[in-house]
Parts: sequence; C-alpha cells; structure tokens
Amino acid sequence: MKLNELGERKIIRQTLSQNRPWKPDDCYAMDNGEEYILISSDIISRESHIPTMQYPELIGRFAANVNLSDIAAMAGIPEGMTVSYVVGGDTEDSFLGAVHRGITEELKKNGADIFGGDTKEGQGFVIGGTILGKQKKELTRFRSQIKPRQIIGHTNTLGKAASGYIFHKSGYSKEEGIRMLLGIQARVHEASILSKAGARFMMDMSDGLYSCISQMKEDYGIGFKIVHDEINIDRHADKASLISGLSPLEIATNFGGDYELLFTVDSENYEKLSETADSEGIDISFIGETWEGENLLYDGQQWIGISGKGWEHFSKNLLASRV
Repeated sequence: MKLNELGERKIIRQTLSQNRPWKPDDCYAMDNGEEYILISSDIISRESHIPTMQYPELIGRFAANVNLSDIAAMAGIPEGMTVSYVVGGDTEDSFLGAVHRGITEELKKNGADIFGGDTKEGQGFVIGGTILGKQKKELTRFRSQIKPRQIIGHTNTLGKAASGYIFHKSGYSKEEGIRMLLGIQARVHEASILSKAGARFMMDMSDGLYSCISQMKEDYGIGFKIVHDEINIDRHADKASLISGLSPLEIATNFGGDYELLFTVDSENYEKLSETADSEGIDISFIGETWEGENLLYDGQQWIGISGKGWEHFSKNLLASRV
C-alpha cells in the first residue's frame, strides 16, 4: 500500500509499533531521577510548509517554534536543539544565515540554545530539528492523563494560521498571510503555568482541533463534547471564509497550523486554573468536556457527530485542497 493511501498517523503507528505497543506523546520522556528529559524531532520543508522563501528569518523562527511546541505540549522547559539543513548549492549564504539567525533568536527567547547540527547539499529546502527539554515528573503532562468528565480548554484563538494560508494562496494579502501562517508562537510559558495550576492532558494543535480529538479517541477511547459557540475563532476567519467558501468553524477546527494548546482540567481544579490564567494574562477558552462516547459538536440546537480529522501528511483528503 502506498504512503498516501495510509496517511501520516497510520505510517507512524505501523513503523513504531513493530516491536511494542505504542501510543504517541509529543516527546519521548526519558527517566532522569526526579525529572524527565524530553526529546522530540520535527521537520519542515519547502514543499509542505513554506509557501514563499522571501522571509528567511521568519522561516527560521517558524522552524524553532514547531520544535519548541512539542516541548510545550508536555509542559516542558526547553534546553536546546540540533538543527540540520538540506539545501541547494546555489542558495545564497545570506539566506541560510538569516534562517539560522531566526532559529537561534527564537530558541534564546525561550531559554534554549543551538547544540549543533549538520548541513547537506540536496534538492529543495529542508530543516530538521531535534529538541531537548526537561521537567519535573509531577509537572510533565502526558496524553494518557486524559480521563472522562474533564473540562476541555484551549489557548488563544483558532484559525489564524489557516486564514493566513487562505490570504496568501488566494492573493488577497500575500505578505500578511505568510506572516500569519509562519508567525506562530510555541506556548512554552503558558504550558508551564497551566500545568502547575492543574491542567492534565495537554497537546499542541499543529494539525488542528479535530485532528487532536480524533487521535485521542483512537488511542485512548476518550471522546470530546465540544460547544461550537465556546470555540474562540480568530477574527480573520470571517474574511477567510468569504474568500474560500469554507465556514469559519472549518477554518478554525479542521485545518491546523496554529500550534495552540489543547488541554483538560479536572472539575475540582477548574476554578484555580481559571484564576491563575487570568492573573497571568493567559487567554484560554473552555469549550466542553470529555466523555466515554464519540466526538460530538453542539451546534446550538443539537449534538452532531464530528467527522473532520484535520491536517495529515500523506493524506489525499485535505481541507487545504479545497482552497
């Protein structure tokens, strides 16, 4: 069977489950006494992630944040990252220098550094990162900490990156669009505070809200009951909807690219977490609860099944293809 008939998540499961049962987290957690060492890797490429090569420093910041977000998803503290490039020999050295500067500055902003890396000549443009972090065991957040009857929340707004993609691809506002798409921020600071305040399950929404809940239902059998009107949809989604014909809800939930945090909290810690977020200036929205059934959306009148599964590499059925 070809890879584009499987999709990214089935490829990962088949590859990594050959020797043992495996349920993924955003990082591998290596036992180190009273703490975990967190290890993750992520790749971005010209073909899949970068619509234009005109903003090299922004590309670098994007590459750093994609990797930092894996650490954030487990409430970790980033330490450093190795960076490897595959790049054509006719590329200007100033371009690669600006990309690397963007990575370095974004890591330093989050208290991390460059540990090293590699550069190879090849077709296209690829950045591969391997990031390391740490966290006390009691503050590290695993996907397995999800349980029924937890309250579901997310940080900030959803749909900004997707709106940026639509703005750029449609020609409505190419520069604004690329800055919205690539100008993501890993929620490292927010994750640490939310974890201390009682957050349980945590995951970054790199592939979209619907992707997250689909994975959790498949891996742990936990469903999500989400209220449409409680989702904090980014203000740009209305314009993107007019341009694309997609609904603001589709743009916010079934597209991906925001790298915001999806998390749960036990009901007894809900008030404490809410007060902590308010005092720390963290923008969160509570959008529903977990349960033993299927993933459902309340549209204002009734509960309906959620069929969307967000972004997935190697997939033929992508919402982005409709733009």
